[in-house]
Amino acid sequence: MALTNSLLLIVKNKFPEHAQRIEALFSAEDDFRALCLDYVLCLEYLQKFKNESQEKKLCVKEYKDVRAALENELSQFILNGLAG
Repeated sequence: MALTNSLLLIVKNKFPEHAQRIEALFSAEDDFRALCLDYVLCLEYLQKFKNESQEKKLCVKEYKDVRAALENELSQFILNGLAG
């Protein structure tokens, strides 16, 4: 029942001007319920991929920073020889 309410709420929030029609279709039509479920799953996956993408961007930036530091260190060794 909670899933049904969540599906209805999400779809009605997207199309608020059609809230009554959405409820009627959801009650009467299996295909419409399946379409609503597909829509909500799509939204969830988009959010998941967006979050993963942001995390990956952060990792890429961190690795670029590490690469720059390592390149600098390599350069120091090459130009100045072993320290110490």
